[in-house]
Parts: sequence; structure tokens; C-alpha cells
Amino acid sequence: MNWKMNNSSKIVLVIFMFIASLANARDIVLIEKSNPKPISEREAILILPGLGTFNHNTKSQKENFRDKGYDIFIPDYISRKSVSDCSKNVLEFYDKHELKKYKHVHVFSYIIGSWTINEILLSGNKPQNIVSIIYDRSPMQEMAPRILVDENKFFSKILFGKLIFELANTPYKSIENDELNIGILIECKATKLMNKKKKSLVNYDPISWKMESLNQNPDDFEFLYVSHDDMYTKLEIIAPSVFQFVKNGKFSEGSLRSHCEKEPFEDYLSK
Repeated sequence: MNWKMNNSSKIVLVIFMFIASLANARDIVLIEKSNPKPISEREAILILPGLGTFNHNTKSQKENFRDKGYDIFIPDYISRKSVSDCSKNVLEFYDKHELKKYKHVHVFSYIIGSWTINEILLSGNKPQNIVSIIYDRSPMQEMAPRILVDENKFFSKILFGKLIFELANTPYKSIENDELNIGILIECKATKLMNKKKKSLVNYDPISWKMESLNQNPDDFEFLYVSHDDMYTKLEIIAPSVFQFVKNGKFSEGSLRSHCEKEPFEDYLSK
């Protein structure tokens, strides 16, 4: 029997796997049972993952964030329709799990999560107990939706719905809020996907790693030589920085605050 798959079969398989992952998606709530404090004195971390969950699930997030002094909430919030619907889902999750009762809530947002939390902030619907946001930003990976849409609109729509077109065509909306502590973790390393799309990057404006190019004015930032895949699978590297910012409103003194010395594609050149 010939088990080799043509491109059409591969596309069908990918779509099936993606739909199956959506069917199995669920909200994740990790309450630290050893914490004797009432909910009004407790703190929570709300994690807003992105499409990387489809490939990598939330195993590393659960392993590296649970039982660290915070209750952890990871909503199944991503809508194929729009960022606006993603925002509504997050607010419904917030109400359903009574996050408004917590003393403080800290948000750790991936790429779609960042668009989503910013939509909530700009709409004026921000829950009052959200005190800090740690954004995962990647000047390179944020190009992925635009490249995928430009190269295959049909497949992109089938797989990700209208959402990916909105991400591809909507500039990042800057948030100015003196009430929030805002930190940014900036990925320096290309993902496997962007390594495959390396030649496509020449069709767009050069990627800038300068802080001002991120269209954001954070209280602190840190460059990390990790890829967007690593943000899902190697959180033992990233989680300490998140907790550092949550506790102190800034990253550690030894954090890298200039662009990584290694090139984004360096690790792929030897393979």
C-alpha cells in the first residue's frame, strides 16, 4: 500500500487536525489549593495563547505556571470570525470564572491575545483589577498572517477563518494606560514556519527590531533568543521573566534590553 500523500491530501489532513483540536479545546483553570487566602486577597494570571496552541497545546504553560503563588486561567477564547469576538469571549470567561473578585489579575498575552486584550482596553471594558500585561511580541512572527494570506487566501480562510485576514491587515494598536504596568517580551528567533518563508520576507518592508517599531510604550522590555514555537514549548525559559514582571513591575536587571546578537535564522543554518 502506498502511504505517500499528495498536497491535497496533506491540506485535508491539516484541516481535519485543526478542526479536531478546536473540538477538544477547553477552558483551563488551575487553582492553587495550598493558598489559604480568600479570593479577594489572591492574585491570578490570565494567559491568552494564540494559534500556536493548535500545534503545541498548553502542556508547557500548565507545567511552568501552576503552583507558583497564582491561580492560572487559560480561556478557550479564539474565534475564527474576528478579534472583536475573541474579546467578547475573554470578557465572558472573566465573568464566568469570577476573575473580578481577585485582588489583582495579570495578563500574559501571545500575538492574538495581544490584539484581543488591546481591543478590550480600547473599548473601555477593562476589568478594574487587571494591573499588568506582559505582551509576547515578535516583529517577524507577526508577519506570518500577512504572508499566509498573500500566498494562499483560500487555504488561510479555510483553516483560520476571517480572523487571519483581520490580523494580516490590522496595524498593531498602541495602548497608553498609566494605570497598567506594561512589559514586553520580544522574540529574536525565527520559527520553523518563518524559516520556510524566509524568501517571502523580501517582498515586504524590512523587519525592524527597534522598540519604537513595536508601536508600544512599555514600562520595561526584554529580548529573548526564543522563537514563537518556544513560547509554547519551552516556557521554563520564559516563565521566570513573566513572574519577575508580575511581582516587580519590571524585568530583572540582567535582562537583555538590546537586540539579540544571534541572527533570527542562525540556528537553522547548521541543519
